[in-house]
Amino acid sequence: MHILEYDVLKNLVDLRKIYLCHRNADPDAIGSAFALSWLFGGDIGAVGDLSRAAVQLADSIGIKPIIDPDLDSYDMVVLVDTSVSSQIGGAMLRRYGVIDHHLDRDLLENAEFYIQREADSTAQIVWDIIKSSGRAGRIPREVALALLAGMVSDTGRFRHASAETFRCVHEILEAGDVDYGEVMEVLSRAPLDFSQRVAVLKAASRAEISWRGEWIIACTEVSAFEGSSAMALLDLGADVAFAASSQGGVCRVSGRASFRAVQAGIDLADLMKSIARSHGGSGGGHRGAAAMEVRHPAGRLLAELAEAAFERLNV
Repeated sequence: MHILEYDVLKNLVDLRKIYLCHRNADPDAIGSAFALSWLFGGDIGAVGDLSRAAVQLADSIGIKPIIDPDLDSYDMVVLVDTSVSSQIGGAMLRRYGVIDHHLDRDLLENAEFYIQREADSTAQIVWDIIKSSGRAGRIPREVALALLAGMVSDTGRFRHASAETFRCVHEILEAGDVDYGEVMEVLSRAPLDFSQRVAVLKAASRAEISWRGEWIIACTEVSAFEGSSAMALLDLGADVAFAASSQGGVCRVSGRASFRAVQAGIDLADLMKSIARSHGGSGGGHRGAAAMEVRHPAGRLLAELAEAAFERLNV
């Protein structure tokens, strides 16, 4: 059942609830879950682990999300920043709702309620929920920090930000006792560890580079850190980058696109969702950053993604 922001409370009142974030939860997921917990009460959980940036955010706002919680002990599970079953490891859900800014519909049919609309971050939707509850006049510093970190992170530090994002940032800075510099300090305190630095450097050394016209696409296979590896290739000059890893027969791919490529028509969320479904998997994300999981050889999958990206760039 689709609901509006001011209807969330009636779906959560008097229930033992948990706000569940996707695997390798990012600052947008953790920040949004924390803000919802402050607003309505309830626990915060995540599947598998948190990203390094999310760990730093969690430490800064003083929370310890429950990793792989026992969902049967809750009356309601609220999936935050998550609308694809593969992101929660196929967890069995009885009663659940969805609050998310991705437009995947995988989990909506059986949800008791959902708020899903296109936005730069789930934190923006949560901020609108807070405003509709009448509690946006003054919010705790930690809530402001959590929401802002989610917005900054999911927009690539505003490289893919809309006017709505800047409106929300302005409102939160006024409502919370936090400076923008504090947000950037939290996010910058998550340096690459040794294994991640090695993985990123190997990704660059193994990358296969193709170009047509003025567009450059880089593809690489890694053992882990797909997102960081794809972003590194973008920073090195690629317009679109894909990094794939294979574990247990499942291939995971992260894709990143430059602002210029997005402006030219690339929508990685749609591209990866389409290709994933053609192989019986799932995918989604944003126009400039997306991911997918399928059972398919990594090399062939990367070649297919690169060709599809070139087609969408009309070259």
